[in-house]
Amino acid sequence: MKTLYQSLAEELPDPGLLFLNYGFAVAGDTESWVLASDTCYRYHLGLVRHVLQDVDVRNKTVLEVGCGRGGNCYYLTHYTQAGQVVGLDYCLQNIELARRNPKLRKVKLVAGDAQGLPFADESIGIILSLESAHCYPDFAGFLAESARVLSRGGTLCFADMWDLDVIGVDWPSRKNALANSSLKIVFWEDISEQVFQALSRSDGICNALCCLAPPEGSDLVERLVRGAQALRADLASGCCSYHLWKMRKDTSP
Repeated sequence: MKTLYQSLAEELPDPGLLFLNYGFAVAGDTESWVLASDTCYRYHLGLVRHVLQDVDVRNKTVLEVGCGRGGNCYYLTHYTQAGQVVGLDYCLQNIELARRNPKLRKVKLVAGDAQGLPFADESIGIILSLESAHCYPDFAGFLAESARVLSRGGTLCFADMWDLDVIGVDWPSRKNALANSSLKIVFWEDISEQVFQALSRSDGICNALCCLAPPEGSDLVERLVRGAQALRADLASGCCSYHLWKMRKDTSP
């Protein structure tokens, strides 16, 4: 996966390809809250907005673990009142690409490992992890590190594909890690249908990839598009799902 993201940053450097999340769409939603200049990102913005719904980020330090090209951090700096936004990614090429993007000038971007977060204890108010944790070999370690760096009462907002066999993840082990974490699950939701709907839109992520790809990146784009189409089929058939969790750190000493 690291090699894939390195290739993506190198072969598709266009800053217009800001988001790589699969999106969130609801029938009849006009996305009227989206800025006119961001219409092309509306499904991607909708996903991060939904994942953070009812979480108070005002004046807090918000860390996105697995920030990729910086799209979700862009949402935080342009659509919320977060105090400081920090994006962390294991892929140095992603960090370098994001640092060159003027849309992300308010974001502090850091290269680092989700399983060994380079932050002090209780220094982060909110953690966001979106479509990234399936890449972490030590998922329990990620949850433990999140608990360590979160301030008391802080929240981890985590969303990802689930039970997708093709990526070779031990899903029962991950379920146990969630159940045994020191962070308390305060909310869970299956949003498979909304992600499926976004993947089904003609102006969704597959269209964005095809429109922005240079000729030399066509093979990589084709691979990504096939992957998105396969996920859409798996969601439709029930072979996998897409879940979100909100997990809170205890307020007591």
